[in-house]
Amino acid sequence: MASPFALLQRLDAWLILPILLCALCAGIVMATDSNQGLFLLGNAAAAGWLPAFAWAGITNTGSTLGAFALLVPALARWPRWVAATLLASPFASLYTHAIKILADVPRPSAVLPSEAIHIIGMPLRSNSFPSGHTLTVFVLAGVLTFCSRRPLAWFAVPVAALVAFSRIAVGAHWPLDLLGGAAGGWAAAAIGCAWSARWRFWECTRGQRVLAAIALIAAAAFGFETLDYLEGRWMQYLLCAWGVAGAAYALWRPAGVRHDNPSAGTENS
Repeated sequence: MASPFALLQRLDAWLILPILLCALCAGIVMATDSNQGLFLLGNAAAAGWLPAFAWAGITNTGSTLGAFALLVPALARWPRWVAATLLASPFASLYTHAIKILADVPRPSAVLPSEAIHIIGMPLRSNSFPSGHTLTVFVLAGVLTFCSRRPLAWFAVPVAALVAFSRIAVGAHWPLDLLGGAAGGWAAAAIGCAWSARWRFWECTRGQRVLAAIALIAAAAFGFETLDYLEGRWMQYLLCAWGVAGAAYALWRPAGVRHDNPSAGTENS
């Protein structure tokens, strides 16, 4: 059985290049001192593209339980996706919370005058770097890339980028926050997929039902979570119903035994 570290090596450019791209973009932003200017440009443009309730709904998709609920229906066919996401969670949580505490970067609303920013939801003022919402959605995008067929990346990454940009649209994060969150989420996804190839509890019916039970609780809890973006409550309830239905179906009809090749790092089904 291949080790997780050997599997990480097989990810090659799919792991390294996106992280290097984020680092390069972050370096350019810092070198040109354009973090604030890019934020103001994106925030002002977003206000004219979509109404507040739409941006609030999109940004709620990046909350931890919301993003997980979005993925839950995959349990009935691709249980490894959910398993890899759960296994990525400890690293993702450590990454974002440790850096937020150490960096303690102020949010845009704590730096810029209120009339200069279009704020949706509650104004946030501290612990800006990295963006937790961005990290969460890039965990999902990375899982779909590493644990399945590569073409899914061409769909998953733009969707994750849209959710990440919504953090600028609602006035909550700087561009550098998004780049830091995306890089951390991508790395966490690679770790989660590597460990899911090692710990293959998701292959058996019992393991799938345990995953479904966890997913059911998480999706139901999301419906009662107090979010900062009340305008996007419609997305909260939609994702709650989507996740509960997907988990209930997986409990009733689990995917069954899987036989994909762990050394390939993909799930063939």
